[in-house]
Order: sequence, then structure tokens, then C-alpha cells
Amino acid sequence: MLRSLLITFALLMMAPALRAQEPAVEVIGIGSTPIRLSSQSLTALPVAEQEVTFETSKGPATRRYKGVLIWDVLQANKALDGLKPAEQLEKTFLVSAKDGYRIAFSIGEIHPDFGNLPLILVSAVDGKPLDGGWRLVAPGDRRGARAVFEVVKIELR
Repeated sequence: MLRSLLITFALLMMAPALRAQEPAVEVIGIGSTPIRLSSQSLTALPVAEQEVTFETSKGPATRRYKGVLIWDVLQANKALDGLKPAEQLEKTFLVSAKDGYRIAFSIGEIHPDFGNLPLILVSAVDGKPLDGGWRLVAPGDRRGARAVFEVVKIELR
């Protein structure tokens, strides 16, 4: 009986710590150490909010996504500082999900002077915070195949 009580007490004490671990995204390829993105670290960036419609197997689906632009994340972390525009356009980045799903993008796609795709690192959908981690959405795509659920890593190459 005492053992059960102690185990229950220990689990209750651990619960707040487990809940406090918010999802984070690791950004590598900028400097020598990875950068950890969290909702706290992104509060200084402008909020991006956009209604996006994707074709699905059940017809069109429209959602309102809120988060930050990947371009703003890269700029805030000085990812392209010191590079000429042509050198910037040589760069790509790979976005990885918790389940291993990966999608590649080029800087040219999201650069405001070129493709200007407002690629959003999403924290809320239809006004509700996401459960389980960040999502990446590519507005303008007809299908949502380049949307990445539970983003865990962005690798700049």
C-alpha cells in the first residue's frame, strides 16, 4: 500500500515537468551550434496569419493558419548574413517531421525578392493552438503534400 502511494506521489510530482516540455524545433546549419526554436523564442517575430485551401481526397479543405514565416526565422538568426543574393539562392533547407517525413525547399522559393512563398511555421489552426508540435504550411500549393506535421528539425544547406 505504501509503495503504491509513493509511486502515485512520484508520478504526480513529475506531471508538471512533463507538461512543461513544449515542442521545439532544432535549426542546424547556422553557425556551429544548433538553434532551438520554441514559442517563447519566436515571440519577437511578426505573426503571420493566412487562410489556406488545399485539395484533399474529400474535396477542398480551408483552414486559418497562424505562426511565423520561415524567412523571418532565418533572418532573425542571421542565416544568410554576409552572402550575396546569388549565394543565398544556392541555399536549400530540409524540414523534418517527428515521423521521419522530410520536404526540401530552396531559399529562392521563400526569398521576398524572388519566389516570396509565405512558408509558415504554424503554432495555431483555426484559432486553436496545435497539439503535438509545430506544423509547416506552404500557402499557394494546390495540395498539402508539402505541409509537414510535428516539425522537429530545419536543416539549412
